Amino acid sequence: MSWRSVLAGLLRRRRAGAGLSYRAEGGAPPRYRFETRARGYCYLPPRRPEDLEARLASLRIRPRFSILTPVYDVERRFLEAAVASVTAQWYPDWELILIDDAGTEPETRAALAALSALADPRITVGRNPENRGIAATTNAALARARGDYVVFLDHDDALTPDCLYELALAIDRTGADFLYSDEDKIDPEGLFSGPFFKPDWSPDALMSIMYTCHVTCLRRSLIEACGGVRLGYEGAQDYDLALRVSERAQRIVHVPKVLYHWRSLPASIASAMAAKPYAVDAVRRLKEDALRRRGLPGTVEPVAGMPGQFRVAYAPMGEPMVSIIIPSKNNHALLRPCLAAILARSTYRNLEIVVLDNGSSDGPTLAYLDEIAAEPRIRILSDPRPFNYSALNNLGARHAAGEILLFLNDDTEVITPDWLERLIGYAQRDHVGAVGAQLLFPDGSIQHCGVVNLLDGPGHAFYRLGGDRIADFGRNRLDYDWIAVTGACLAVARSKFEAVGGFDEALPVAYNDVELCFRLVEAGYFNVVCQAARLTHHESVSRGQDRASRERRERLERDRRRLYALHPRYLAHDPFHNRNLHPNSGLFQAHTV
Repeated sequence: MSWRSVLAGLLRRRRAGAGLSYRAEGGAPPRYRFETRARGYCYLPPRRPEDLEARLASLRIRPRFSILTPVYDVERRFLEAAVASVTAQWYPDWELILIDDAGTEPETRAALAALSALADPRITVGRNPENRGIAATTNAALARARGDYVVFLDHDDALTPDCLYELALAIDRTGADFLYSDEDKIDPEGLFSGPFFKPDWSPDALMSIMYTCHVTCLRRSLIEACGGVRLGYEGAQDYDLALRVSERAQRIVHVPKVLYHWRSLPASIASAMAAKPYAVDAVRRLKEDALRRRGLPGTVEPVAGMPGQFRVAYAPMGEPMVSIIIPSKNNHALLRPCLAAILARSTYRNLEIVVLDNGSSDGPTLAYLDEIAAEPRIRILSDPRPFNYSALNNLGARHAAGEILLFLNDDTEVITPDWLERLIGYAQRDHVGAVGAQLLFPDGSIQHCGVVNLLDGPGHAFYRLGGDRIADFGRNRLDYDWIAVTGACLAVARSKFEAVGGFDEALPVAYNDVELCFRLVEAGYFNVVCQAARLTHHESVSRGQDRASRERRERLERDRRRLYALHPRYLAHDPFHNRNLHPNSGLFQAHTV
């Protein structure tokens, strides 16, 4: 069977995941129907397996789940819908613990009294003697928990019926300590909308945004070892807990299915962080705490255009030398502003520039190379062999003196003066492999903010998107982990680069940067894009587009085949994308019917 047939089959199966949307009325059974409005997202309710009992009996690990739900003055219909979503679970080994935080709404208290009257041994209803806040109330529920794992359910949200079943399967398969799933929202009209199809475990993404969110399932012993939910972080207490537990967890697993419906009400965090300004301050403080706890230098700064979100700017540890390695040929018109911008705008000064002259022959370029040869921070290496990007950069790395290697195209220009500090800060992190920057076209639109490995091969996410627009959950503005970053601006610690063997010289033109990043991921590292480090990129001005001629298209296809021959596990698979998204779109779009 050809690889094209394999890809076609995968695409058919992915398309089969599209389905129905339905309205989620509080308390009442859902009324399944086609959604007639153009919504761009359809939630498909799961079908209960006919052999469910046999599947449950085959589990080697059969965890018990404690579902914790702090309650405070919620509308009765929403609370009843939340409880109904628990009692409808396919997986039977659970307990639900509801703690009323001294609420005063009669209908909420009546609903809790009715639940107590049911005398269901799986449901515990308690009440605080006075109002203590969500963190303390969650801890009160945790103190009563007896399950192996804890699942958090807000009092107005809903679990999908297969939620605990899917979590149990994942625990049985992986032994995970920390699990999270995809999620969507229930809008004010009661329709499912706004899905968040998440990447697999991404530690840098979690430091950027509370992306694991719902549903979150944690081993109870780990929560207790962390001291439970911390007071003083109300509105972001779950984020703080996720960061602290992630520092202790041995295995963190993503279940790529919507297992949680988050109700979006006007005053909820789901609608807007601005609805609860104290939560914004808590997010800032919990990130500062994480830096101190982890012993990492850096600052926490607000993100333009994303109220309530903060990024971490890691500071360099010490003053490591950075070697900026730039291949070039007959391109003085772009090389000149590239080098001038580095030397004039960069605030980090411990750097050298290694220019790899790939056989320049025109007079102006040769004159410019003679001119810059006198600059003490610039070295020129000559390699007139036929163009081989990988070989040129490997040569530059061997002659470079820096602890940090930064591979850079000659058609780029620095925009942000602190770009090197930011890239170094990430490159020095133990878990980080390659570090990329945000590259913009001269018109300000995005050329690179991360590479996705799609069904038809690697491509740029949000290509040509306006630079001022906020893309899918801030992926073009916050520092997410990606399967790969472009070699047009790629920083990596020399030790890691050498450990994985440098660039593959059998890939002379295309996909050599992606292949290097694949090897870094396979070695256990995470590749990250630092979106606050920005450069202008005149993409492919130096060499032209790879699809411009039949010969180049054929070469591109050969290189792609080699990429997947070396890394078959990534054929049509990207752990930092999501199988529920369109397999050939870099815009992170959900499937549509």
